[in-house]
Amino acid sequence: KMNNTRKLLIGILSAMTITTLSPVTSFATTVRKITYQYGQSIMSGPALKSGTYIATVEASSLDIYKSMTSNETIGKASKGDVFQILEDMGSGYARVSYNDVEGYMSIKTGDASIEELESVEAAAASATQKIMETKSANKREEIANFAKSFVGGRYIYGGTNPYIGADCSGFVKYILANAAGVGLPRTSSEQSTRGTTVASADQLQPGDLIFYGSGRSVSHVAMYIGDGKIVHASSARTGIKISNYNYRPIIRMANVIG
Repeated sequence: KMNNTRKLLIGILSAMTITTLSPVTSFATTVRKITYQYGQSIMSGPALKSGTYIATVEASSLDIYKSMTSNETIGKASKGDVFQILEDMGSGYARVSYNDVEGYMSIKTGDASIEELESVEAAAASATQKIMETKSANKREEIANFAKSFVGGRYIYGGTNPYIGADCSGFVKYILANAAGVGLPRTSSEQSTRGTTVASADQLQPGDLIFYGSGRSVSHVAMYIGDGKIVHASSARTGIKISNYNYRPIIRMANVIG
């Protein structure tokens, strides 16, 4: 009879939406099938072995098929996606859960890396952590891409809608509200008091904010988009553009996304 903690963790695993899939040919001799029925784990499969397996996609993308005998796909996994393997099907393929639907995907060498976990509890913790890290990274890229889509737009002092025109603080306020659900004050000075300070430039992530000015007075804000670049509503002359992150004195760098 399982204790409540173990039941809870198994429940977490069975309820998770895992958006990934992956590989390694030699895995065919060491995988087990894991299903969940009334909170109990039932293990079987072509090569039953103690352990739980998760896979991380290494290929740029991998198709997820409806069945082993069909070319019909139900989705596509991207590099860095993480999933729990339900069953090794042999021939370099595995059965996985994709958005609550079972599918099949290549787990051949080069398509993904496989990690064996010692227990269901470890699987729950590791899979959850990897999935959240992946979602976080992907979300930040989405936020940065949304911001970059306005490059070439107009700078309008007091503007808060980059489709029409925005100033620096109105621009980042709009991006974060619409792409991340993060609410910010209206001015760059007020915005500079929010979030967690990023201690150094090498810790910046896409979506972080950088505040500029002189002394302790903040007069401008931009969004970091990666590779040492920012996107910002610069001026009436140059509009919304991309610049080097350190193009002027920095007062503070902040993570307002979490």
